[in-house]
Amino acid sequence: MQCKSIGFWLGWMAVVAPLAFLLTGCEVDSASRTIQINPSSATMTYGQSLTLSALNGYVYNWSLSDNTLGTLNTRQGQQVIYTSLTDPPAPVVQIITVTSTFSDSDASGTGSNAPVVHTSEAYITHINSSNSIPTS
Repeated sequence: MQCKSIGFWLGWMAVVAPLAFLLTGCEVDSASRTIQINPSSATMTYGQSLTLSALNGYVYNWSLSDNTLGTLNTRQGQQVIYTSLTDPPAPVVQIITVTSTFSDSDASGTGSNAPVVHTSEAYITHINSSNSIPTS
């Protein structure tokens, strides 16, 4: 009978221990990772589009340094499509920023840790359409 109670105890611990670990508010590994944007840089001419993807976050919010240089098809999500709206006489750089906020707050706004904001940037160089972009 003693063997059965030890087996029961070990089985119970195998279920309860992971749950206790999850409920203690330990930091999640992904909260310490750096957000990555792929590609992190590119060169474009007027009218071209580029798909950007973010990794290592949860909810992504995208923004542009200059809304006159280009547009995003959406401002939220893991992937966005950026389209160039400029044909500059000299190269100009658009900075695309993605932000992801990690928080352990519940619906009431309470939590044990302050929200942590992670950001990453991609650099898009716009060149005049009369210039050629190397394809390789």
